[in-house]
Amino acid sequence: MAFNNWRIGLLAALMGGPAWAVTGSPLQETVDLLGQWVETERLISRTQAEWEMNRASMQNLIEVYQQEIEALDALIAAAEQDTSAAERRRAELLQQDEGIREIETRVVAALVEAEKQLRDLHRFLPPPLQEELRPLFNMIPADPAASRVAIAQRVQPIVAILTQIQRFNQVVTLVEDYREFEAGRTVQTETAWFGLGAAFYVDSANEHAGFALLGDNGWTWQDEPSLVPQVREFINIYRGTKQANHIKLPVTIR
Repeated sequence: MAFNNWRIGLLAALMGGPAWAVTGSPLQETVDLLGQWVETERLISRTQAEWEMNRASMQNLIEVYQQEIEALDALIAAAEQDTSAAERRRAELLQQDEGIREIETRVVAALVEAEKQLRDLHRFLPPPLQEELRPLFNMIPADPAASRVAIAQRVQPIVAILTQIQRFNQVVTLVEDYREFEAGRTVQTETAWFGLGAAFYVDSANEHAGFALLGDNGWTWQDEPSLVPQVREFINIYRGTKQANHIKLPVTIR
């Protein structure tokens, strides 16, 4: 105890004051400063350690973010490429659409002309063919130039009419009908149409015969009783009730 007191006294003497005045002395301040320095060093060490740990974590985060940035850059580049491809495709489609519209315009113009010609042709067709084609002709627009019917729907009746006309023109068609003669007397007749070129008729009593003439307004009939034998013989041959034979019939060509 005496030794300690001596040391305290010595320290007090060195510091220039009594032993009881250690508190608040320069030595105490030095001790306090040393303690603060030690604490500071300890905090620095701890902060440095924490910083090293945080730096590793931050480095990992930076690498992750860098990868995400690279992925986003790749996506943006791909999106730009897709956009460019889409723009090129859009331009191609617009060009194709323009070409299709041009073709559609030409097709509609051809349809309008075909429909007008068919309407003009109608009165020149043989009456039985006109009757057969009536439903198809009713499908043709009254004013082709103003029609808004779809192209496919307008093409169908035209093709059907032309097909029927071609078929009728390739064969002989026998038609049974009625014709009015003198004094309003109506008798049954049989008419043989040779395609679109000629027609001959004879009545069931073999008293009247004649042929058809194509004029500016359609078909008209000319009576010619002298043709009864030839026309009747042809019809019998056509029906298979008489053997085939060479028959002369007058044909008018315009």
